[in-house]
Amino acid sequence: METNMKRPLYSEILTATIDDEGRYDAMKLAGVLDWTQQEIAQYLDKDPSTVSRFSASLNYQQPLSELAAVIFHLLKLMDNDLRITRAWLRTPIHVFEGKSPKEKILHHDLRAVDSLLEEIESGFSV
Repeated sequence: METNMKRPLYSEILTATIDDEGRYDAMKLAGVLDWTQQEIAQYLDKDPSTVSRFSASLNYQQPLSELAAVIFHLLKLMDNDLRITRAWLRTPIHVFEGKSPKEKILHHDLRAVDSLLEEIESGFSV
């Protein structure tokens, strides 16, 4: 059964990942993406316990902002649907040789994911 509830805008979703100082919080971003502490730590190349203790560290802001920008783009393309966004990130994609966008991100190939989103947006990708 479909509800007529208004979906939160992508900006509202990503605002939930920012702390009181205006920094991206790794654990909050992981929560939005339905990633584990280990997965966000892998993305940041840090120990999970360190990420847990210092989740909004200045040292993480560059990679977290890059990830947030890609997620922002994806949410816009997915009409603010967080469930579809999460599912798309987990789905193996032929252009990625059967790997999911999440796998590409965790293996430090965020640019490939963003490029695919640009192709989808412009109508060049299938």
